[in-house]
Amino acid sequence: MKDTVQDIAHQLFFDICGKEPMNIDMFFLEQQYFPKINYEPRMTVYFPMPRQIQGLETIQGCIFSSLEKSQHTIFSLFFASVCHAAGHAKITNFSNYKQWMKGKNKKRAYETFEFIEDIRVNELLEKEFPEYYSEIQKIEEYFKIIYEKKTLEDITTSSKKIFSNTFLTKIKTQREILKKKILDIDPKDKEKFIEIADTIYESSNILSDYQLPFADHYSHPKRIEKWNENIIINTDGVFFNLVERFGEVWFEQLKRRAKVRKKYGGITDDLEFDKIDFAPENIGEYLRLRNATHLFLKKMSSQMKMTPNVMDEGMPEDMGLLQMQAAIQAVAAQNNSIQIFEQDDYRRIEEEWAIVVDTSSSMRLKFDEMKKFAICLGEAANEVNSKNGKWGFFTFNNNFTIVKDHYENYDQNSKSRIGGIEIKGLSFIADAVKLCSRILERENIERRYIFLITDGQALGTYQADKKMEEAIEAARKKGISVVAIGMPAGVTKIFSMCMPYEGLRKTVAKFLNAYTLLAGDDM
Repeated sequence: MKDTVQDIAHQLFFDICGKEPMNIDMFFLEQQYFPKINYEPRMTVYFPMPRQIQGLETIQGCIFSSLEKSQHTIFSLFFASVCHAAGHAKITNFSNYKQWMKGKNKKRAYETFEFIEDIRVNELLEKEFPEYYSEIQKIEEYFKIIYEKKTLEDITTSSKKIFSNTFLTKIKTQREILKKKILDIDPKDKEKFIEIADTIYESSNILSDYQLPFADHYSHPKRIEKWNENIIINTDGVFFNLVERFGEVWFEQLKRRAKVRKKYGGITDDLEFDKIDFAPENIGEYLRLRNATHLFLKKMSSQMKMTPNVMDEGMPEDMGLLQMQAAIQAVAAQNNSIQIFEQDDYRRIEEEWAIVVDTSSSMRLKFDEMKKFAICLGEAANEVNSKNGKWGFFTFNNNFTIVKDHYENYDQNSKSRIGGIEIKGLSFIADAVKLCSRILERENIERRYIFLITDGQALGTYQADKKMEEAIEAARKKGISVVAIGMPAGVTKIFSMCMPYEGLRKTVAKFLNAYTLLAGDDM
């Protein structure tokens, strides 16, 4: 498996915080400007990824004319955000402030909370990860200089400058006194945290309007009014080496993704999807789903792998791995009925699968359960097609999302994308079936299946139900079996197989029976 930026960041994050990946959700998103942390119901961290806007590279409110020339600065900011968020994951206890925040101005209450906890995070990094902390401090000082320069440009008279400098010196002294008090608090002393929070909240001067771009803030802007253009950040030591690694891996990652996207370019032009993209990643959610379904995963994978999909020719008992002990016994007893070959665990020819999951808003009520079935099906697909065959995993609403392309390995990246599946948008079922059919047609493989997980509510296009039926009928004429899971009883005629979702246990059992029948029909 080739590393990705997300893989490296994930490892660094948990090395710093020392927590279990199952207990924290992490998303790496392009459509986001600044880092964000939600602390409930579980800690969820959102990291902005480098992205292009009008041909320019951007991250955390900074814009660059060239990714190649600015990659060190871009990934210095990215790495700083990983370290900062990991520090919060290690020591920040949001429950200390939860009751205190009620009834207060939400923005100011969060700024107070962030002021206190950022000081504690910096101390943690300084003590336990000094090689990271020293470089992050350089980045922080760099942005403070930018901020102070902008502030001075807004002060037009010398008298205001003198007043401002005197005032800022006083505030700086107050902050240093508070910093010492914060660092002296026993982490278990909730009352002291509240006492300090009250002091800061009630002071109109302690909190600053200035925000570090790599740190999470409740009040980060959702749009950028003025970008920092072509800034240059230089780092050293271990931090520098990791930033270099991020950059190298990112370029390789972009190439791989571009190669995958290119394959979809010529087969999507007449479809109504807004875009074709990769699913966001969340390894924590995948691990929780896998933990909740591990018994069903094993059952489904083993039984499907044992299901033959080709007629045996000749004497299959004369094929397989020779078992010496059985062979000796057969010769000694002169008994030809003793099986001396261990049969391979399946007799199969190539199959090609497309698993496609409806993630439109209509799926919201049942999606947590149906996502468990989807992960079972994905794991089974990897087992069934591990030697002969190819398989892909996709989701759709008004976008079509790649979880695993047919030519990608089922590695941590693909599994993380299963964890990152989210519900939103419309439901273009017909286009999803059409696109999966075209994907399956690219290979000359006899057995082809579309496993469609949906509630059947095709919304967002004119004559959606009719288009869905036509797309499914067209797929079947091409020899593609379309199996629907989650459709209500009675909507069965247009599918090769159709079953409602009746809980994980029953649905797994019904699916195994359906797959056995389909494989038998093909033989």
